[in-house]
Amino acid sequence: MKNDNRVKRYFEVGAKDFDGIYNWMAGTDDKPLKRLINKLFRKGMVQRVKLVLEECKPGKTILDIGCGSGRISLALAEKGVNVTGIDYSSQMIGLAKRYLVKYKNETKTKLNVTYVCDDFLDNYDSKEKFDVTLAIGVFDYIKDPINFHAKMKTLSKEEMIISYPAKYVIQMPIRKIWLWTKKCPVYFYTKQKIKLLYEAIGIKKYEIVKVSAGYLVKAHLSNQ
Repeated sequence: MKNDNRVKRYFEVGAKDFDGIYNWMAGTDDKPLKRLINKLFRKGMVQRVKLVLEECKPGKTILDIGCGSGRISLALAEKGVNVTGIDYSSQMIGLAKRYLVKYKNETKTKLNVTYVCDDFLDNYDSKEKFDVTLAIGVFDYIKDPINFHAKMKTLSKEEMIISYPAKYVIQMPIRKIWLWTKKCPVYFYTKQKIKLLYEAIGIKKYEIVKVSAGYLVKAHLSNQ
């Protein structure tokens, strides 16, 4: 993802603020305004996390690409999934590791989760394949997604689960302007664009699930 350092800079500088978006997962959104914002603008985030947790079964090996502060990785590990989380933001990985230590100290439970600070597309070289690869909230920031999808495919044994922000929704212009003020690019998708992506990498069996303000795709590889 060296192709746009503006994205990396955005997440390095704003790691704590971005992580705060996921406070609802820990039940720590105690301010009425935050709860209202989540209800109006982040319903899709809640929906896609719920779908990911339902889809990833205990005992599976998962590569969580763009894991950020590890909120989803940690939730998956809690249900018995073996998780490797990767993110190129050192600030995000630092938060993820602190949450993991906090969880272990509070519960006295060891989870099967490992965090890696690396650039997935340009540097990451895994010797193993994973049952499932995830990219949740990643393709919002990828200018040329085909190579990224293709690499995910090479590391997936059974399934790829990927989220995409929808182009023609009310949240789109608001989000675009907000990220423009932060000097961070953002990219949006139509169903047709998603279909063309999977055609380009040779995946025929996939399901497009509509969530609020976006899509979640479950691409099946085991029978390709």
